[in-house]
Amino acid sequence: MIEELEQEAKKRGYTIYALTNIAIKSLLKLLKEGEDASVLENIVEYHRLSSSLDLVPVTSWYLENITRLAYEKDPNEYEKICEGVGEQIGSYLKSKANDINDLMEIYNMIKPLMPIRDVQIKDSNGLIEFRIYGTGFSAVSTLCASRIFSKIGESFGLEIKKVDALAGGIVTLIGKFSGPSNKLVT
Repeated sequence: MIEELEQEAKKRGYTIYALTNIAIKSLLKLLKEGEDASVLENIVEYHRLSSSLDLVPVTSWYLENITRLAYEKDPNEYEKICEGVGEQIGSYLKSKANDINDLMEIYNMIKPLMPIRDVQIKDSNGLIEFRIYGTGFSAVSTLCASRIFSKIGESFGLEIKKVDALAGGIVTLIGKFSGPSNKLVT
């Protein structure tokens, strides 16, 4: 790793001393704030994801209000936009994860940095139930999240059978995977 770091430092015009100081300084800030050291890796993965998807950080208050306004203006178009976001994110994630298990590894890496608080998965009689917590506050924003997650699931071969979106940010997707490559490891 030191040899790789030296090569990368040279490519970018840094000394290895400067790079290690930057890394140690960042890690020290996290530790002083009570975070676990692994959060630094999570931040790097989240940065890669947000850069690739051209994410723009906004407050949840803003999102809640803008989604409400959009839904009031045209509910059908609002849902189409949400589905488009899901298709875009699903396409990107499919390029990074071979199957649903790889996708869950990515989620677990960036989980501490996401508003999505938890994902629970149950496998019963060939149907998979995903329960996703922390997807919004209002019924409208949770509806959008349900459309987004449905499209992400579909990009991994999940045939959606039922979707529930509850105000307070709980989305339940029930479906069945098509194809053997998406066997869920629980």
